[in-house]
Amino acid sequence: MQSSIQRSWQIKDTIGPLFSHSGLKNWDLCLAPDAIIACPRSLWLTVKAGVWAGLGFHGAMRRAWANSASPTGERILQDDGDARWHRYTLPELASITIRRCTGGANEIRMTRHGTEQHIYGLGDRSQTDRCRTVLRDLYPELYREENF
Repeated sequence: MQSSIQRSWQIKDTIGPLFSHSGLKNWDLCLAPDAIIACPRSLWLTVKAGVWAGLGFHGAMRRAWANSASPTGERILQDDGDARWHRYTLPELASITIRRCTGGANEIRMTRHGTEQHIYGLGDRSQTDRCRTVLRDLYPELYREENF
């Protein structure tokens, strides 16, 4: 069930690129004080981020949402209600878990109360420690770790 739609979200940080569905879908997690919004990446953004990461510019993918900056310098994500986006408001979340996996990508698991987990793979394992820090700092009551 999708949560109610806000027109805009104040973004504190962005994690991405992430993948799901065996790599067929690619995402950015936009982290707001009251929600996490999973926005699908276009094929072009995914390819561009892969090239940047391959060249060693790991922070470059966070620039994808830089165009959403407001005149005051806040990062605002405009939400038109696109059904492809996954919106996780904090009251509906049971946990946000980073899981260290052997032999594959580490995972970010979003669990809503009473529903299945949504699993996002970290295609770039070097992002793991930054993700752990950011998610722990922004969502301490919901944050969990496995296999660390």
